Amino acid sequence: MKALVFHEPGRMEIADRPIGQPGPGEIRVRVLYAGVCGTDRRIFKGTKMVVGPRVIGHEFAGVVDEVGDGVTAWAPGQRVVVYPIVTCGTCHACLGGRKNICLRRRTFGYEIDGGFAEYVMVVAGAVAGGNVVAVPDGVSDIAAAASEPVAAALQGIVRAGVKADDAVLVLGAGPIGIAHVGLSRLYGASRIVVSEPDRARREGALRFGATHVIDPANGPLAEQVRALMGNDGPRIAFVDAGVPALIGEALQSVCKGGRCVIFAGMPTGSRFELDPNAIHYGELDLVGSSGSTPELQAEVLALAASGELDLEAYVSQVLDLDDWPRAFSETANAAGLKVVFGMAQPGR
Repeated sequence: MKALVFHEPGRMEIADRPIGQPGPGEIRVRVLYAGVCGTDRRIFKGTKMVVGPRVIGHEFAGVVDEVGDGVTAWAPGQRVVVYPIVTCGTCHACLGGRKNICLRRRTFGYEIDGGFAEYVMVVAGAVAGGNVVAVPDGVSDIAAAASEPVAAALQGIVRAGVKADDAVLVLGAGPIGIAHVGLSRLYGASRIVVSEPDRARREGALRFGATHVIDPANGPLAEQVRALMGNDGPRIAFVDAGVPALIGEALQSVCKGGRCVIFAGMPTGSRFELDPNAIHYGELDLVGSSGSTPELQAEVLALAASGELDLEAYVSQVLDLDDWPRAFSETANAAGLKVVFGMAQPGR
């Protein structure tokens, strides 16, 4: 099979790898579409550590191709997505329903070969752990491939507690920022302000439901936000760009009793300045959000099946796996949307 193999920062290559047969409890998935995440680009650059050789890619949709002994819940021909985090099931996070922060997690595309290949072997622990999620009728394969990042954005919505008539600030209009805009609108937010330096991404945010966009180059963020929203400011702020200083700016921009959600991964060793009095007197919440859960990915697919969520709208470009240098370029998701690989029909 054809696979895109990461070896070390700055070095990936297309390789021919054996397809492999599923062992007991495993299933083999034929990949149809696989999304390129910002984290995949960080792996390639070396700012996110993965030990090569490894097939990366954790956002993929496909068809069950073959099942191993003992697998009864799945059969060849079923359309599926695979939640990427394989959990231990026994740590306090797993027992508390927070699989996304499992203490002993393994992840497709990191410790387990992922979706930038014609086939993926879903390990027994993932099959038994509920990682395989059926794609509902009416949801296209390309839409299904976008369900993982949108589910991650939905985790942020849950952590923020977005509700009807909320005012929301989104810092950064990349794929996750755009998803936070669309989901905030779906969950009832009435005012959504997006701060983004790139004009094309600002325009994209407006198409997905932002009520206002601002260019951070035009002045202090908090002042621009107050000019649009009044002195109260937004109740929720999402930090969706990996710039540590934005955290402090977000805290300055939210209203008293507001909540700031750090979604974006930051470079290792990042620091930011915090005014403890702002937290204390304003009773501000500063929370993190990382990944999602199989249940949230299933919820995103259900929203797509019902017509409430257009997952295909988050995909801007479909490339062949051979075009991976273009997919990993700085301008690949310039409009803030998702680039996906469309897999050719694999040879045996």
